[in-house]
Amino acid sequence: MVCFCVFFEPTDMRIADRPYSRSPQLAALARQTVKFTSPNLYELRQLARALQYPGPIGTTTLEAYSTVHDLLADLKPLGAHVNRTIENVLVTLGQYGVAVFRRCPETVPFFDTDGQYLRQPAATSCARFYAGRKQTQIVNVSGAGDSFTSGFIVAAIAGRTEGGCVAVAFEAAGCALRSRGAVAERYFDAAHPCWTDATGATYHSEPTASVS
Repeated sequence: MVCFCVFFEPTDMRIADRPYSRSPQLAALARQTVKFTSPNLYELRQLARALQYPGPIGTTTLEAYSTVHDLLADLKPLGAHVNRTIENVLVTLGQYGVAVFRRCPETVPFFDTDGQYLRQPAATSCARFYAGRKQTQIVNVSGAGDSFTSGFIVAAIAGRTEGGCVAVAFEAAGCALRSRGAVAERYFDAAHPCWTDATGATYHSEPTASVS
């Protein structure tokens, strides 16, 4: 049985909820096909609201958090809630890094060797935080998020583990940050350490609630 797999990139908090709020028909289709999403903090809040998150949703800006711990404390319940509907939630957090919510261990690849998406039947949402890499030569911030997503998708389809995908995504985002344009003129090839290193990026585990 073919499993349609959509990667939803919200692009803007004002439209982040559209797949789940425009119409019942679109919402039903999105629930069946959207397997990945990569919202930032503000887009995640909109998604959580559209998916009937039962608690209060904060308004603190990303820059206003004094520590990563405080940021993740607000983030985790929202990410876990969205993870009830979308199996792979990648919350991009700017210079802080990315928080990944999935219902499986980080060693489980996203696709099998035939390129088929691997579903996640587990009931527990697992949150893993990957700290961002310090960038010393930032030329342009436009396009870094798109490059991150593109790098992640390429690595995922190639069968990389979660950490491997994040490592490639970080490197792709870094290339965009060092580029004069939104898209880097050159990224990297298969000989780059981000692709050849099987270890991938390291994470800090963040406990979340069960998915019902």
